Amino acid sequence: MTTVPPPPPTTTQTMPTSSGSTDQLETLLERALTRLETERKAAADQAATAAATKEAGNRRVSIAALLLTMMLSFLGFVRANEDGEIGGDKVVALQSKNDAATEWTLYQTKIAQRSSYHEAQDALAREALSIPAADPRRRLGRFHHREYELKVHQLDDENRQVFYVIQELRRREYHATKDAEHHGRRTTRYDMAIRTLTLALVLISVTLLVTRKYLFWFGLFVASIGALLGVTGYFLR
Repeated sequence: MTTVPPPPPTTTQTMPTSSGSTDQLETLLERALTRLETERKAAADQAATAAATKEAGNRRVSIAALLLTMMLSFLGFVRANEDGEIGGDKVVALQSKNDAATEWTLYQTKIAQRSSYHEAQDALAREALSIPAADPRRRLGRFHHREYELKVHQLDDENRQVFYVIQELRRREYHATKDAEHHGRRTTRYDMAIRTLTLALVLISVTLLVTRKYLFWFGLFVASIGALLGVTGYFLR
């Protein structure tokens, strides 16, 4: 019995298998491309969000740094003005002290002159007791006694004016000294504010190099302390 070999496969029988494989490959490729496109868009969106966040952070840092720089410039100007006031008050206090010392020397000199006139009056009075009433020297002594008395009254008036001048100079020296101390306390407070604001500016500027939001907010907290010190320094009495 002769075995009949099977017929060879025809083209129409193998086509469905090749077409199915091609469709599967196309589907896989489409899925892979879709996934890659999705990942690319997600990465682009993430990069855009990060860039926007960084840009907003840089803008906040720039605005804060500008405000702090303006505050530091203002405090530096105010502090320089306080230094000028301190120098002026010290000059006034020193000049008043020297003038008061000069006036006090004049006062002491007039007191010594008054004492010498009193001694001369006493000497004339004792001499007049030993001179007869009809003696012309007694009349001359009375004239000199009256003249000494007028000079004593004149010296008393001058000493009174000098004493008032000394009191005014002492009062002027006292107020100038107190004003200098007051400006000194304000200058010290301004120095504290300037140092604090400088530290805040450094902390805020560091956030440009190191992405740490807490440094920015901590810098703002330190800046608020510096601003408070500056305001209290202005109203310090």
